[in-house]
Amino acid sequence: MNECSAQNASKRAQIIEAAVAEFQEKGFAAASMDRISARAEVSKRTLYKYFESKENLFRSIVVELSSRFAEVLEIRYEKGRDIRTQLTELAWAEGRILMRPDVIAMARMVISETLRNPTLAAEAQGKLDKTATFIAMLKDAAEDGQLRIDDPERAGREFIGLIKARAFWPLLFTGGVLSEAEMTETIESSVQMVMSRYGV
Repeated sequence: MNECSAQNASKRAQIIEAAVAEFQEKGFAAASMDRISARAEVSKRTLYKYFESKENLFRSIVVELSSRFAEVLEIRYEKGRDIRTQLTELAWAEGRILMRPDVIAMARMVISETLRNPTLAAEAQGKLDKTATFIAMLKDAAEDGQLRIDDPERAGREFIGLIKARAFWPLLFTGGVLSEAEMTETIESSVQMVMSRYGV
């Protein structure tokens, strides 16, 4: 990355961080591009150079948040390989993301705003939902004979739900994140529950 593009990326990240704070504090409707530019310590001209509108800025935050989940979305079942190991790796891909304070801050902002705006909610949900990766892993493992599952969709939702029940939903209220030890315990417990329920 050259110096100019690195500077642009840094400025963009600065604006997004300021926008997350503004949207979280004021809500989308009451948020002000003037205050966002002040928080980001950039001119309004610079702000509009990167984001032409408040709507565009909000959608960019959703895209930015979804890009953090790319590692999870790329994980696929490997035929014949130990399923407990694969489930643990998938859970850790999710867990590592949920241990990042910037991810929790963005998620808090997006969720609080989508509660007010069903259109934005539907758009954000499509970009942020990683359940399909969990479903695909369990479905393929069942077809390979490593798990016994009649309803992979339900099982996938249960698996990701076990992780988020401790590592995501309670933390939306506090803005905190789990420690490495707490996440390890959460993942081991979640994988064990899946194996106990669906193991061959």
